[in-house]
Formats: sequence, structure tokens, C-alpha cells
Amino acid sequence: MDGAVVGSGRIDAKVMLVALGLSLAAATSLGFARFAYSLLLPTMRTALHWSYFAAGAMNTVNAVGYLGGALLVTRISDRFGNRRSFIASGIGMVVALALTPVSAHLVPLLTLRLISGFCGAAIFVIGSSLAQQAARGLSRSGAAVLLGVYFGGAGLGTALSGAIIPAIHLRAVTLWRVDWSILAVITLLAMVGATLASLYVGDPPVRSAGERHLGHYRPLLPALIAYGLFGFGYLAFLTFQVAFMSHQGLPSSRVVLSYVLFGMVAAVSGFIWFRPLAGHRPGLVAASIYLSGTLGSVLYLVSTALWVEIIAAILFGLALMSCSTAFGVVTRVVLPPSLQTGAMGVATVAIAVGQSLGPLVTGQIADSHLGLAGAIGVGATFIGLAALVSLFQRTGAA
Repeated sequence: MDGAVVGSGRIDAKVMLVALGLSLAAATSLGFARFAYSLLLPTMRTALHWSYFAAGAMNTVNAVGYLGGALLVTRISDRFGNRRSFIASGIGMVVALALTPVSAHLVPLLTLRLISGFCGAAIFVIGSSLAQQAARGLSRSGAAVLLGVYFGGAGLGTALSGAIIPAIHLRAVTLWRVDWSILAVITLLAMVGATLASLYVGDPPVRSAGERHLGHYRPLLPALIAYGLFGFGYLAFLTFQVAFMSHQGLPSSRVVLSYVLFGMVAAVSGFIWFRPLAGHRPGLVAASIYLSGTLGSVLYLVSTALWVEIIAAILFGLALMSCSTAFGVVTRVVLPPSLQTGAMGVATVAIAVGQSLGPLVTGQIADSHLGLAGAIGVGATFIGLAALVSLFQRTGAA
């Protein structure tokens, strides 16, 4: 097959198609199952008479499930195999989303969010390890592109969610059940595509018993801390961003524009950052990515002008999933292949801890006199801290 020249590496067209197929896993675990909730939060909060704390708890419980999945995914995949675990997690995700419209009570909804978070972590980590495996043998720039394609799938899922969820367009509080049903259907289709793509990738190297010690990941400590801080900040922002814009009286078309735009930018951001990430200081590039997210989230607080919103969405979109690409590149530089799947699992634990705290803490802030603007501001601050910590990540020579 014809290949595409990417930097100093050449990516076969078949490999690129596999990466695109695997990216549907990222679209599922993050775009559909997690990020889309912020679109539904205003209508569900109104229909179900929730406080912002309760609304934030939905994403916090999802993140707790994500944390549990991240902690157990390597053990599960070691025992049952990557592909079996991948398929089983996809089935669990579809079932959890399909059952969400059945009840309007908070406890069943929280339980289903917990399950979807657990399955989402397994899907995301195994999918990323398969993407790492598909990138083996490529140059660092080629690997950065391939990983960017995989992680960019979350942006694609985000953009599609904003485009098709009816409640955000029609502002009808009764449509939230329909929305979850739609998400279940598109998740099923996406997981079928991702599973087919996984058949073309060999299993990643299995860690030896000696390589399962957390001390092996110490060289990644700054990157892991930054990833956790970003998890706090970006999920706090995403949880309340739509509610914040609606509270400002902006029309639903503006909300949809913002959401779809940063999702689309996130989907292609891997092609924008791959050359810098292929250089000698991917840790510094990661700091730049986090800084872009900080500026994007802050701009939403500065002005409601359309041009400001567009710039903010672009800047935030450039950071949304490129931080994962940057972490993957740093991991390839610092660790041997047998540790890279485990490193993504550890990173998912780090970001899940931040994600668990972010919506809950900022939900309390949103209920206080600081309001939604305060919640957005705190989220932006934590993303800024991630940029600062990333400066301390060492990767050595290229």
C-alpha cells in the first residue's frame, strides 16, 4: 500500500487505518461516555432537580469507576488477554449507557456512571497500548502522529456528541433519556469498528514479574503529577462549561459551536503537535500543551464575544487530548516497550484521581457565592499547575 511520509518516518496506509479504527475506542471511552455528559448536565439538572454538587457527583463517580478500571486493567488484561478484555469492556459500556434512561433516581444513575467509568478506563488503556504497539518501528515523529490519531478520537467523539445530541439544540428537558439512548447506539457502532481494528495489531509485550513494581515508573513522576493536575482541571472545566455558557444567556447555537469546535480541533491536534513532540524536549512541549488549555479555559471567563469564544475553543481543543499524546511520546523515550502499557495504566490512575476530585470540588464552588465562574476559574488554575510541573520532566537526548 502507499504510505504517507511523516517527518523522518513512513506510516503505511494500513497502519493509519488501524489507528483510525482504534481511535473509535477513545471516542467511546471519553467522547461519548464522559465528555458528552456536560451537554446533558443542564437539562438533567433541571428535569431531576439537582444541585450543582449532585450534577458534579455524576462525573466524580464516573471518574472513581475510571480510577478502579485503571488500577485493575493491567491485571485483567494479563489474565484474560487484551482483546477479550477490550471486547468485554465495550459490551459493558454499551449496556451501562443503554440502561441510563431507564431510571430518574440518582442512585441507579450514579451506579451506571460508575460502571461506564470502569469500562471506559479499560477500553482507553487497552486501546492506547494497542496504538503503541501499532506504532512500534516508527520514528518518534511517526509514532507521535499515530498516537495523536488514536487520542484524537476522543475529540471526534466530543464533536459528534455536540452535533447530534438533541437536548442541547432544542433545550427540551424531557430529551435527556433520548440522548443517552443515542449515545448507546453510537457507542455500539464505534466499539464494533475499534474491535475490528484491534484484530490487526499484535498483543503488546507482557511485563515480567520484576517489571510490575511501581518504582520502574519513577522517571515519569513529573509527567504523572502533571497528568493528574490536568485531570482535575479539564474535567472540572468540561463538567460545567456548557452550564456556564447557558447561565450567561448565550443561545444554544453558540454552546454547540464551542463544543463542536474544540472537539474537532482535539481530533486533529496530533497533526499539529507531532513535529515539536519529535524533538529533544517533549516534556517542554507537554508544558506548552497544558498552557494552551489554561489560556483556552480562562478566555471563556474574559468575554462572551464570538471571536473570543472561537479562540478559546481552539486553544482548549489543542490541549484536550494532545496531553495524552505527549505523555505517550515521553513514555516511549523514557521506558522500554514492556513497561509502556503499564505506564499508561499508571497515568490513567493519576488522571482519574484528578478527575474524581475536580467535578466534586468545583461543584461545591459552583453552589457557593463564587458560582460557575469560580468553578471554571479553579479548573483553569489546575491546568496551569500541570504546565508548570511538566517543565521538570526529563527525557534525555532524542
